[in-house]
Amino acid sequence: MNKRLLQIGAMLTMMLPAGPVYAADPSYYEEKHRPKYHFTPEANWMNDPNGMVYYAGEYHLFYQYHPYGLQWGPMHWGHAVSKDLVRWEHLPAALSPDDNGTIFSGSAVVDWNNTGGFQTGKEKPLIAIYTQDREGEQVQSIAYSNDKGRTWTKYPGNPVIPNPGKKDFRDPKVFWHEETKRWVMVLAAGDRIMIYTSPNLKQWTFASEFGEGQGSHGGVWECPDLFQLSVDGNPHKKKWVMQVSVGNGAVSGGSGMQYFVGSFDGTSFKNENPPDKTLWTDYGKDFYAAVSWSDIPSSDGRRLWLGWMSNWQYANDVPTSPWRGATTIPREVKLKAFSNGVGIVQTPVKELRSTRGASQGWRHQIISSAGCSLPANLSGDSYEINAEFQVSAGSASEFGFKVRQGENQYTKIGYHRGNGTLFVDRSQSGNVSFHPSFNTGKQVAPLKPVNGKVKMRIFVDRSSVEVFGNDGQRVLTDLIFPDQSSNGLEVYASNGFVKLNSLTIHPLKKIWGQSPFKSNLAGWTTVNGLWADTIDGKQGRSDGDSFITSSASGTDFTYESDITIKDGNGRGAGALVFRADQDVKNGYLANVDAKHDVVKFFKFENGSAAVIAEHKTPIDVNKTYHLKTVARGANFKIYLDDHLVIDAHDSTFKHGTFGLNVWEATAVFQDVYVDQ
Repeated sequence: MNKRLLQIGAMLTMMLPAGPVYAADPSYYEEKHRPKYHFTPEANWMNDPNGMVYYAGEYHLFYQYHPYGLQWGPMHWGHAVSKDLVRWEHLPAALSPDDNGTIFSGSAVVDWNNTGGFQTGKEKPLIAIYTQDREGEQVQSIAYSNDKGRTWTKYPGNPVIPNPGKKDFRDPKVFWHEETKRWVMVLAAGDRIMIYTSPNLKQWTFASEFGEGQGSHGGVWECPDLFQLSVDGNPHKKKWVMQVSVGNGAVSGGSGMQYFVGSFDGTSFKNENPPDKTLWTDYGKDFYAAVSWSDIPSSDGRRLWLGWMSNWQYANDVPTSPWRGATTIPREVKLKAFSNGVGIVQTPVKELRSTRGASQGWRHQIISSAGCSLPANLSGDSYEINAEFQVSAGSASEFGFKVRQGENQYTKIGYHRGNGTLFVDRSQSGNVSFHPSFNTGKQVAPLKPVNGKVKMRIFVDRSSVEVFGNDGQRVLTDLIFPDQSSNGLEVYASNGFVKLNSLTIHPLKKIWGQSPFKSNLAGWTTVNGLWADTIDGKQGRSDGDSFITSSASGTDFTYESDITIKDGNGRGAGALVFRADQDVKNGYLANVDAKHDVVKFFKFENGSAAVIAEHKTPIDVNKTYHLKTVARGANFKIYLDDHLVIDAHDSTFKHGTFGLNVWEATAVFQDVYVDQ
């Protein structure tokens, strides 16, 4: 061979990659209504945040998770970690159901003194304390981790607290009480909070209860928290805060949160306010089950929490897919003395500033019902607004912002001067008809001006608004579902004018990076079913057949993938699709079928399936198999874990699209690769 040709051949060989070249999927966290900077699971249902603990530089966020559906179902603990409370790394589910029941809400702590005796190495053990529900009977169990929360071992002595004969007996929040040198648990029990103590997290003693005749009892009490805070930052003046979620009858309807301020002696909590006085944590419709992070270092000193951003009236029906459920932004909680007593204030954590883009600012503007001098081209779907209005220097009856504005759409966030109220009106926000309890009028919070001024700090995302009035004295959290094109922003005033002392708008960036799905195929388009990129790969779920296709097509090729059938949703099959049309009415499939223990090669002709060949072999759920198809003309060789299991001929289809299929299952596909 010509020496020059040999040199060129060698150069080309050096230029080719040593392994598969993966195509980044630009659709990751870009679905309609998908938040840019709020935490959401990659796919499936989530509700309450659980097990919030800080250890070794990481904030852990566990959460109620149904890995096989978009509605509440058999509960697991999902898991994510963050180093900055903003950018989250998804981890595998931490806790799954067992013989004691499904995994309901709970908490986690660092057992610094190894009181439970679970430590096996240099790392301090993390202990999860959670409710298990089996056919309606609820008990408390524990699990431990010696590897920074990556794997968990359930305590063989579970449950650590059996059910005392109560229907509702759940959501343990545990903390170390330094003065009495023991662990304290607050536990929701229907219409009250039960308090237990323990020396070691394994043996628990009932101490007292709180709640009868106290505060709101419009619904079942859930997800309590108990912590101490300084009043106005004074370390010599401290009070205890008891947080309680209420399943119904909250201030804006449906579920919500209330709190109590008082004292705690290590055994019992006493409310310092009249028992019929209700203190609401958030005046919006969509703030629930917030609990605080444990073990925040004393050098930080903040009390931090976040909540589930939904409402039990319509949570199972919110119009999002392939996920359902989100958390609020993390907030710092403080106590402040007001003229009518001590109350909490909430402010967004400072770490959120890292998501800001280039800001715009204005000062000393007059906003009137006739119009304003601010630019008319303000727009975006995710941003932070910081505004201060001089209420005493104007005549407007109402003023504020219209966010996510489009054709016949907007969410109004404003202040009503006559009523002295901060409000959110989402009646024109977009999709408000998916449930009758979603569009129920304004959400309103009482708010007095301070020195004649009203401050609004507003966080807008693709499907939510969070409004902090007067430095967090009042907060309203609400979901919204506008069209993707509704990106307008307007400052408004009604019936007069108001002075806008200052306004700064920060665009907020998306916190999610590249898709964890690995494939050299691109242009994925869902044909039917639910598909999402997850840390396990591209997940498909369907109660029948579900298809997704790529933009690539081929004739002769090797097409392969790792496939895992998950333990849930039918335990059916996952398949490679090839030489297919775009809607897969025609084409070939090769699958692994856990329901029938078979590898199958078959085809669809005009939507009707016909088996070409099959190989009987055990196919287990939650086990990863490598499936490979080699197509050469009319010959097809199917390999399972690199063993030839099918060698067949068929000449129906000669060319077509590559895709994936799930049948009667939740399945994931990773390292999906085509070589032509």
